Amino acid sequence: MNKITLLFISLCFSTLVNAKLIKVSNEGVLLADDAKQWSCVLDDKSQLMWEVKVSKKSLQDAQSTYTWFDGNSGVEGGEYSRNCQWGKGCNTQAFIQALNKGSLCQSSNWHLPSESELTALLVYNDDNPLINLKYFPNTQSQPYWTSMSHTHDDSVAIDVPFFYGGTNGSDKSFDSYIRAVSNAK
Repeated sequence: MNKITLLFISLCFSTLVNAKLIKVSNEGVLLADDAKQWSCVLDDKSQLMWEVKVSKKSLQDAQSTYTWFDGNSGVEGGEYSRNCQWGKGCNTQAFIQALNKGSLCQSSNWHLPSESELTALLVYNDDNPLINLKYFPNTQSQPYWTSMSHTHDDSVAIDVPFFYGGTNGSDKSFDSYIRAVSNAK
């Protein structure tokens, strides 16, 4: 069986057991819920696959931050564009390009999430950060960039703070965290 067939069978099975989040290996294989290592998480309801941050120096380093840049607006290089594992050009566009080049979890359509996509990950409870840490370990209690610029100020991008939820806006020249998303359809 090919990966698409396996994914379809797994998605059908997960729907039967009401699973919403599924761990995925870097090779694109769906994993058991108790897997100890995974690179992505598939949301079987939205058909979005999310990058998972790690606690070691790598492309998915949980401590790396990036300025917001899409090729047209934002900051490609600047004072805060040196806080990622490769040490220069630490901006959202460079990060997304690196994920796509490496085909993380066998996907090459990674992008910054929209505001609604990212806020869908929020879990309002007494935990901090406000996310399911069973699937998204190493999440920072800080804002994460979305793909959206502020409607009234193009120098500001919308971010989602995982310490209180909702949305916020930050100057694109500042650095923040990223949680990339890929369309699994």
